[in-house]
Amino acid sequence: MRRKEDYYTFNEYMKNNNLTPSEEDYLEMIYRLSLQNENVAVKDISKELNIKPPSVTKMVKKLGEKKMLDYRKYDFIELTELGANVGDRLLKRHNIIREFLTIIGIKESIHEETEKIEHTINLETLIQIEELINFINENNDIKERFLSYKSKIIL
Repeated sequence: MRRKEDYYTFNEYMKNNNLTPSEEDYLEMIYRLSLQNENVAVKDISKELNIKPPSVTKMVKKLGEKKMLDYRKYDFIELTELGANVGDRLLKRHNIIREFLTIIGIKESIHEETEKIEHTINLETLIQIEELINFINENNDIKERFLSYKSKIIL
């Protein structure tokens, strides 16, 4: 049995994930698209993720096997209740991380950094980051003092 205080490789820490990072990206995008339009097609996902349609179809089939969505060839993709719930959670996770990175001043690589972090962060850390964001947003003086502090730092 693993002890929490022991060190492991990155892969060992990631073993308990039910979805791969790619599966999470697809599911999050399908959820995003479903919020905009009830009918989500393979071509929509392909366009948004810059992936060729055959690759999208392959992943959609995998997600179907995991009971995240329903898909019939040449038809629209429909999230199951489980898929919609997971998609919602993934989108919220993405938005929390992006907001945190915005607060600390990440600009150039914010999208890339958000994508990297969101697949490795655990729930406890995410909750604490969200609490910090809420605290900062409710205390403008703290936010202003932080921004003032940052403006004095020479990188």
